[in-house]
Amino acid sequence: MWLLPAYPLLVFLAGALLAWRFRRWRMLVATLSLAAAERALAVTLASSTPAAHVMAATAAAALPLNLTALTWLPERGRPVVGWSVGLVAAEALAAGLLAQPEAAPIAGLLAHPFAGGRLPAIGLLAFSAALALAGLRLTLRPQALECGMFWALVAALLAFGAAAPASASIALAGAGLVLLVSLVETSHAIAYGDELTGLPSRRALTESLLRLEGAYTIAMVDIDHFKVFNDTYGHDAGDQLLRMLGARLAEVGGGGRPFRYGGEEFAVIFSDTP
Repeated sequence: MWLLPAYPLLVFLAGALLAWRFRRWRMLVATLSLAAAERALAVTLASSTPAAHVMAATAAAALPLNLTALTWLPERGRPVVGWSVGLVAAEALAAGLLAQPEAAPIAGLLAHPFAGGRLPAIGLLAFSAALALAGLRLTLRPQALECGMFWALVAALLAFGAAAPASASIALAGAGLVLLVSLVETSHAIAYGDELTGLPSRRALTESLLRLEGAYTIAMVDIDHFKVFNDTYGHDAGDQLLRMLGARLAEVGGGGRPFRYGGEEFAVIFSDTP
């Protein structure tokens, strides 16, 4: 039980370090956003002051906004950091304005719990919009990071509905763990997958060959006159041809597993097949 209080910190620290090491800036900012929200909830749930309610409402609106923006931003270092700094600055300014005595009526309205629950009304609106946009992004681009962002939003929603600081911290740490797993899956896909065709890459083929035992068959597939086709119709058409062949090979029967060997060459391994 002694590890439970340190669990969120360990998850966020591991996620941030791995994201920084792999230069996945969206994941880094998302993990830091979860860590900031976890600290904000730990403070606000232990207090019943008006300022605490305003802070909770701000965090409930800011976190889904941040995660959704990161889901749609391209994975580029400076733009991601620049957009994130600007967004956090705007959120901090909004929180500061809402904390002023003159803004007390508006702050009270925004921080008012929805339907007698603990989630502020503004948080419910923010999470509803964020989940819809994240779900759309996941439908358009079903990748590990997009899936991780969607389920991290679900876990964060549960955290903001929690009644105890410990429950909120565990839920947000769960969101961080989801992002950490999606980071590992993304890195694995980059290392062992071919982005153009979606097939396993030559590195995956090399490791699969080392694990082969008994009788097996390897089929090498090549596109005749591919260079002529590329020169005649252009590289975009050539890429379409490679994607089409990759899709066909992915449906190969007989227990065959296809790989992109390189260029216009592919390999298919049939295990236990002499």
